[in-house]
Amino acid sequence: MHPLHPHDPPVVGPFRLVGRLGEDSCSRMYVASSEEHPSVALRVIKASHSANPAFRTALGYRVENARHVLSPYVAGLLDFDLERTTPWIATEYHQGIPLRSLVETHGPLPAEALRPLALALAQGLADLHAGHRTHAALSPDTTLITRRGALLSDIGFEWAAAEIGPLSNQGFAAPEGRAAPAVDVYAWAAVLVWAVGGKSVAEGIDRLPLQLRGLAEACLREDPALRPTSDDLVRLLGGPASPDPWPSDLVGLLDRQAEQATRALAAASPRRKRGKGVLLASGSAALALILVAAGVLLWPFFEEEPVSSEEDTTPALITDAGCLDDPGFPPPDEPIDDLDAMYLAFSPDGDLLAVSSYNHGLTLWDWRAGEEIARPLEKVASAAFTFAPVGCQIAVNTLDQFPQSDIQHTIATTVDVPSGETREYLGPQSERVLDGLAEPRQVYSFAYSPSGERAIINISRDLNLEGRHPSTGIIDLDTGELVETWDLEETDAFLYARYLDEERLLAIDGRTLEVRQANTGRREQTVRNNSSLRVDLLEGTGKEELVYAAQDRVLRWDLEAGTEIDSFPVPDYGDLEEHTNHSVSNLRVDTELGLLHFSYAVSPAMSGGGDPPPPGSDRRFPNHGHLWDLETGEEIGDEDIASRPMDFHPDGEAIASIGPEGDVRILDPETFEVIDTLS
Repeated sequence: MHPLHPHDPPVVGPFRLVGRLGEDSCSRMYVASSEEHPSVALRVIKASHSANPAFRTALGYRVENARHVLSPYVAGLLDFDLERTTPWIATEYHQGIPLRSLVETHGPLPAEALRPLALALAQGLADLHAGHRTHAALSPDTTLITRRGALLSDIGFEWAAAEIGPLSNQGFAAPEGRAAPAVDVYAWAAVLVWAVGGKSVAEGIDRLPLQLRGLAEACLREDPALRPTSDDLVRLLGGPASPDPWPSDLVGLLDRQAEQATRALAAASPRRKRGKGVLLASGSAALALILVAAGVLLWPFFEEEPVSSEEDTTPALITDAGCLDDPGFPPPDEPIDDLDAMYLAFSPDGDLLAVSSYNHGLTLWDWRAGEEIARPLEKVASAAFTFAPVGCQIAVNTLDQFPQSDIQHTIATTVDVPSGETREYLGPQSERVLDGLAEPRQVYSFAYSPSGERAIINISRDLNLEGRHPSTGIIDLDTGELVETWDLEETDAFLYARYLDEERLLAIDGRTLEVRQANTGRREQTVRNNSSLRVDLLEGTGKEELVYAAQDRVLRWDLEAGTEIDSFPVPDYGDLEEHTNHSVSNLRVDTELGLLHFSYAVSPAMSGGGDPPPPGSDRRFPNHGHLWDLETGEEIGDEDIASRPMDFHPDGEAIASIGPEGDVRILDPETFEVIDTLS
């Protein structure tokens, strides 16, 4: 990476340039940012090619075809403008290290990394070829190694150059020298040979492991008709499937370099102020040197706003204060006779325990003192809620009255404990709703990003035949504005989401779990056999792991490898008939304590007989649960402890558990003895 050259334009189309990535025969590549796309890889066509009518025609044809490429192994096309004097193309930007930089800096890839590399690239090519597209410039420069695997970092932006002249990926181009699937297959083998330290195909083919050598030799045949197809490569490599994870040495290298860059950026990159989201930028040249030294493609994206010496007094949507630092809500007027708890969670700082109650709404407790300190919401629409990862803010569903009728609808409400402020979010509603002319659609879920700067909100699908409106939106929590909306197809819609990191989230619809891009909603990975809307992530394992319910088992799943690590039997849950109205009330895992909890409630009124239960929370329903030792799989405790939701203190100090009658018990994390009871 390099700072911008004095002759580089500061802006191209809607994008503000941040830094240079490099160039090839027909274009220069930059990191750039816009309001719609906060980070892109921007290709700006050189004047020598943009003035060529044949090149422009070929480029237009290729870009039009690329608009519909959907593959987790290929960086997708986001935007373009081919009509201007200097055409440009914007693609997805992924943090990672180009294969060429990785090998030239750290030496050949280890043998265990070759098969994951081979399968990922083969699947990327197969996805392109299935749509009658070619890459035409596959090389170590266009192969990106990321923590999650390998991908084609662009779709060969020398496509058009290949149409009017020879390919420029010297050493990786097939003898016939034209854009075709067989050329990509040849380049696939040449890249593998180069990755093991071969300076040329002839010098390096013998360095490949035997199981890959024969396949590579077939791809390098002079006659393109004798080469296998990309589909053949995928099949012979055991796919379609998620490639195996990188070997630990390579993972460590990627993690270390990312950590170095993150530390460097913490000192030199802009600081975000709460409220206005102003970024105070440092010099791009100094930043470029830091990133080159770190050896990783990781860039911040500046908001070039004037830097003011005055203190920012804009109220923050998430107050940066502890949960017990002078709470902004008054203490409750009356004590609680019957708590009737439905759900509970410790705050991130561990000082506060929030409890949702059928009788009393959202209640906040100093659990160590055994005292209720506030009751900010008298009624809640659903039991579950979530804490923001920073500050002390809670998001919970509540009910609101539609002004033109007696109908109540569900909205998302955030409760900021230090400031005593609440805010309501409707999600991406139509203009008729915002004008009070139509009933709002119901809010299903609200989830914070790991930084607390964004949130995803999901509402019910729009079945109005007069026009379809988005059902998923992204909220900027610095401003409270809805900054992104996704208009997904019916088969693409989901009800709940949870962020994996700032760039990816887990979409949940009760049948599948899907990894999606957090800025576009594009699907990257699918985990099937899911049977609930609850999922939890394991922390501190060094892997990307989660737990979820799958019929008669709770599975511990390695998301990166796409494999099951362990399973915990729940035959009672699996035996529930399809027409039985039941729901998972809790699924929590704590790797420090080594505990996994799963509970669910059943409504007897929907199970084929009997009178409906009286009004009230799910304590009126049969509740069942399991608590396991995460490592041994041994079931711990009894039904009285595990039948209803519980949460684990973030520092392992205690366990909070809801009893059968709705009281909240504070348990010793080692003996499970009751230390205190909140009721």
